[in-house]
Amino acid sequence: MTDEVPSEQALFDALADPDCRTIVAALDDPMTAKGVADECDLSRTSAYRKLETLSDAALVAERTKVRDDGHHTTQFVRDFRGVFVAFDGDESFDVDVVDHEETPDERLARFWSQISEEL
Repeated sequence: MTDEVPSEQALFDALADPDCRTIVAALDDPMTAKGVADECDLSRTSAYRKLETLSDAALVAERTKVRDDGHHTTQFVRDFRGVFVAFDGDESFDVDVVDHEETPDERLARFWSQISEEL
């Protein structure tokens, strides 16, 4: 994940968009924007716009693939493992973006931490 924390609204907007969710699901392996457009049946313009939305939400990251011929390509990768959203009850949300595969111990610790905050 990037060091910059996205706004909750940017995250919600990205996750609410069906095309963005399709792109996230398709990014099992790094892809170029053209590859994303082809895989997700989007125009290139739409693919770039959706990838920018996902990037602003810190859900997708850009990587440069260095090629032997000197022409480098930009590839996009999924940059998170999961998103947890909790309604705090006072009209606010708590959003937790998991950027790596959590171990069972980490999941349990997060779970107990959230429960202790409720008490």
